[in-house]
Amino acid sequence: MVDQLRIVALGGGTGLPIVLEGLKHELFADGSGRSDHERDRLTAIVTVADDGGSSGRLRQAYGVLPPGDIRNCLLALADGDSTLSALFRYRFDGGDEVGGHSLGNLILTALSQLEQDFGKAIERGSEILASRGRVYPSTTEDVRLRAELIDGSWVEGESRIASVPRTIRKVSLEPQDPEPFGRAVEAALNADLVVLGPGSLYTSLIPVLLIKDLTNAIRRSGARVVLVMNLTTEPGETDGYTAVDHLLAIRRHAPEVPIHDVLLNSEPIPQDLVDAYTASRAAIVPPDVDLLRALGHRPVMRDLLGSGAKIRHDPRKLAATLLELAHGVRPRASLGTPVSDPRPLSLSAE
Repeated sequence: MVDQLRIVALGGGTGLPIVLEGLKHELFADGSGRSDHERDRLTAIVTVADDGGSSGRLRQAYGVLPPGDIRNCLLALADGDSTLSALFRYRFDGGDEVGGHSLGNLILTALSQLEQDFGKAIERGSEILASRGRVYPSTTEDVRLRAELIDGSWVEGESRIASVPRTIRKVSLEPQDPEPFGRAVEAALNADLVVLGPGSLYTSLIPVLLIKDLTNAIRRSGARVVLVMNLTTEPGETDGYTAVDHLLAIRRHAPEVPIHDVLLNSEPIPQDLVDAYTASRAAIVPPDVDLLRALGHRPVMRDLLGSGAKIRHDPRKLAATLLELAHGVRPRASLGTPVSDPRPLSLSAE
């Protein structure tokens, strides 16, 4: 039953909060999500490789893990006082020491210093915001992201990768084999549905999948794994990429992760938005439906488009489709015996 499902979503940036916001409303529409058992039904596992902006400055000044992506996920799951949420979102203006900082980032940094434990700091932040669901860092080690470019050169630092106009061959973490956050591994092992993306391919999603104990936990769980395809390419990171290009990049970096379904938007995007994104060197991601199927993945086409001046997934539409897929999850195999094909036969592919 869906009310017994455990869903784990991986990534960071602007994409993961969209997934969490939609699933929060769908899973906890009855006001649940506050007890420990209920909160375990929805877990975010978040990248901690960010080194730019407010997060990067706090990371350098105080030696804390970057709080920005964590803050955004806590806010997406928040169900408390709107004033507290507004405070966590507040960003200081000006060019002084606090200029550009998010108050939520400062609060999480302070909590991290008080608790001497980033995991406990996140939990305290979750209590302040009355967040429903769990938010875990992928690791609590001080990891840095490196990108090898097609010409053999390297770029270090998540914030610099997209600024180099050369094709990315692969990314890696330093240190190369970081210890995962224990409760994140546990959540992955107990997952029924794992959601990858949407979000920046090389700087939000793949950094989480580079932590081998996490990806092995996903494989061992027997969970159904759904890749939510990005709607547009990202300048400097995925220029010219199709849906298959995104998928193959994930397979190169995390071959042990089974991807059963690739969720694609079927709704036409208004031409004025397409033109605006084209002017910014972004393009609509071609779906490559036949190639996805030929590679052994099931394309699932749905109207996922949000409204507004940006090309974004709609949280409610996305969540409804994910739960539609979740209805078809088969009973869990014993630990260490992955389900080879958990896809239900009753769901249409397109």
